[in-house]
Amino acid sequence: MGNRAKLIKVAKEKFIAFGSKHTTMDEIAELLGISKKTIYACFSSKEELIIESIRELINEFKIDIDPILKSERPALNKVIEIYEVVFKYVVKFKPSFIFGLKKYYPNAYNAYKEITKDVVSTDVMNLLKEAKEEGEIRPNVDLELFSKLYLSGLESRLFDSDNLFGNYSKEVLLEYMIVNNLNSLKPTK
Repeated sequence: MGNRAKLIKVAKEKFIAFGSKHTTMDEIAELLGISKKTIYACFSSKEELIIESIRELINEFKIDIDPILKSERPALNKVIEIYEVVFKYVVKFKPSFIFGLKKYYPNAYNAYKEITKDVVSTDVMNLLKEAKEEGEIRPNVDLELFSKLYLSGLESRLFDSDNLFGNYSKEVLLEYMIVNNLNSLKPTK
């Protein structure tokens, strides 16, 4: 693994665990046994390192959900399984990770929002459309509106004023935030 890849890996773990603002370039350099100058030879700024760390995190996530997307299970089951993976990742975030991005690193926050929005608007939306075509979802459901209301920006709802992960298990949150809402889309019998 090259310097750049090692930097991204270590930085990603530190940013998630301690927040982007509270993780310094000095700490990252010390962990890797390199100078801060070496970091800046690979990245022009801390924000660039944060953006690359986010990209790495999302790439890992996509690798984790790829088998789900390729499985033969019903589309709504796949959506739930994808959100199980989402919750596995998000539970590792320190709430200040998202808020720090938003407040101190707006370009990194915008990159994070775009990348995560792409996952919802592409992978999940395709599964919801497939579920609708297969009759798992009522024909009159507006999937775009449902996605905006219940799926987009999920992490901000989880960490807003109260850290819901501090008060509820990820299984309970998954049930209330994802499963129950998806079940409401099913045709009545």
